[in-house]
Amino acid sequence: MEYRERAETYLRLLAEAALRPGSDGHARRIRRAADLLIEAGVLTEPLTARILADFQLSLHVRGRQEVFVPGGRLRHLGSFAPGAPGLGSGLASGQPSSWRVLRPGQPTLGSRLMALILLNDKGLAPATLCFSPAVGTSESDVPVLTGLTATDNLGTAYRLSFTDGTWAGSTWTGTVVLIPAPPATVRKLDITGPAGPVLRADVADVPADGAAPGAAPRSVQESPGERLLTRRAEAMLAELALGIHDKPALSQSALAELAGTLEAAGLLSPLSPAPARLAALSQLLGLPLEGPASEVPARWTEIMAYYGRRRRLAPVTGTAAIGMVLPEIDGVRLAMAGVRSGGAGSFLHAAVQGLAPLPRRRPPGTSWDTGFSVWARDDAGGWHLGTVEDISPAGGTAGVLRLALLPPLCHETASLTIEVTGPSQQMAVDLPARW
Repeated sequence: MEYRERAETYLRLLAEAALRPGSDGHARRIRRAADLLIEAGVLTEPLTARILADFQLSLHVRGRQEVFVPGGRLRHLGSFAPGAPGLGSGLASGQPSSWRVLRPGQPTLGSRLMALILLNDKGLAPATLCFSPAVGTSESDVPVLTGLTATDNLGTAYRLSFTDGTWAGSTWTGTVVLIPAPPATVRKLDITGPAGPVLRADVADVPADGAAPGAAPRSVQESPGERLLTRRAEAMLAELALGIHDKPALSQSALAELAGTLEAAGLLSPLSPAPARLAALSQLLGLPLEGPASEVPARWTEIMAYYGRRRRLAPVTGTAAIGMVLPEIDGVRLAMAGVRSGGAGSFLHAAVQGLAPLPRRRPPGTSWDTGFSVWARDDAGGWHLGTVEDISPAGGTAGVLRLALLPPLCHETASLTIEVTGPSQQMAVDLPARW
């Protein structure tokens, strides 16, 4: 609340200053500051839009003809907004749904189930489905999926739908949505197509809602301004890895304005090392900024080193089951299903609840910003940045995330340490991975 009040006061005072005589041109600065405070997660879009609308009305009363559209940029902002009803509006409204996770049994050749996540009205089954090349091998082969049926050992038949998935030859990876939700007593799941069985998986109940043992959220040590600058750095690393080159480069003046706005709004200490870290990273990426290389965290340099090589280790090929629900953090709940890795890279699949809305498709030249940071450390100590590759609504309050791990996993790690950081809370939890 303290940060929100500081930010609101700053934005209102900035608007008042822009109404004084001789302050023409300040409207653009107010728009940039408003976007920044929303991106930092301290102001909501509705509140900011009201402040900007009042400012526009005051301009009109004074006969000022500055071109100013309040909220025009805000409506397209895809970053975190506190309290925004998203895919998991059940959490935001104080009515969280119960989640339960069933883990698959011993790995089998061919199709693999990562986990079976039971929601109130449906089941989510992230999986890799292998088909005969004669049946269909591409995204255009819709009948390959629509012709599938599912039953369990209790004789229950399920209606199936599918989130956006990816094809690699005749193998599809995505999430199968089962309606109604399977009971917690189910122990076998069969998915069958016209040509015969596609997936047969034994599943077992996980005690205590599948919650990761020992995982407890703790307070974030960074201020909202430092969190924002850290997320900007992670976005730059993701753009390096994804080969995004058409985004405007961060300049020294832009960084100075960014840090100055955050300091004036009370979100960033003048003594914070975060601006120097961002400047140092930019310099290493070839941008015209200067900063001490010693400020760059080791996990950042790992990513730059991997993607700076001419020859890189190939991603491991396979599917790993995890099946674990993480404790709620900043109103968001995650259920880690598993990892699918191959020639296209390594991808962490998870169910999510409580995340603010994101654009259905990632705009060209950008990386998605959810307001959260996700990092994974493998059993060899290597760090991997998790960046949103795709998000698929699964109906109701649920959604499915596909996070690209950058760099990809190069071996069948026996465990992953998942580190999630939100606006005010963070956690780290060790999760076993069964390939």
